[in-house]
Amino acid sequence: MMKLGIMLCDDHYPDSIPVYGHYDDAFKRMFEGSLITAVDTYRCFENEFPDSPHTCDLWLVTGSKWGVYDQDPWISQAAAFVQTCYQENVPLLGVCFGHQLIHHALGGTVEKSDKGWGMGVYPIKTKGTAETFSVPDNQTLNLIACHQDQVIEPAPALSVVAGSTFCPVAITHQQGKVLTMQCHPEFTPSFILQLIDRLREKAGNDVIDRAIDSVHHFGEGDRCQAISLIFEFCQQLESRYPINRNAVY
Repeated sequence: MMKLGIMLCDDHYPDSIPVYGHYDDAFKRMFEGSLITAVDTYRCFENEFPDSPHTCDLWLVTGSKWGVYDQDPWISQAAAFVQTCYQENVPLLGVCFGHQLIHHALGGTVEKSDKGWGMGVYPIKTKGTAETFSVPDNQTLNLIACHQDQVIEPAPALSVVAGSTFCPVAITHQQGKVLTMQCHPEFTPSFILQLIDRLREKAGNDVIDRAIDSVHHFGEGDRCQAISLIFEFCQQLESRYPINRNAVY
């Protein structure tokens, strides 16, 4: 048994919820069939936080429309919670904004990228993964993404295990402690299509049309392999590290 705590940093648009559920539901569906047997969600963007990192076996920091450099108090509180988790050896998962927040909290640098929007399905290449994951080195993964911000300088303790010219810090890892991804493994093609179309006014027609074309071409791409990395990380935790006995299932 392994209990996941979701640090929810945003929610879906209200008119999407009847179709797709709340944002944490996407992660709950993603973890079906994994070692995760219980999930607690905390709506951090609405100032709801756990009392202690030790109430769960690992914590997932989700995506968000906010930037980690924004001045909203909940973002600073979330970063402080991430730091405490890391210091107390409670494992962390990060997706998109969560990937950025973990790096930001642990000494990395996050900025709005001068390369523009990363949107739709785009390729990254694995590197240095052979020792910790079953995905081979130098393998191209086409993954669903939607972001402007990027990790410019990774946190010193985290190793980059996949990236590209466009997004050099795309997947990072520290054995038994942290796994982060700029991509959205929880998103399906139908969800990302309706999401990016909402950004047409912000991103411009050319960016949106190319993103839509990429989803039509690749579909979900290598989403299953990104999810398998997360499952493998969970398996490593179960086999090599004691599960938190204080977590209440």
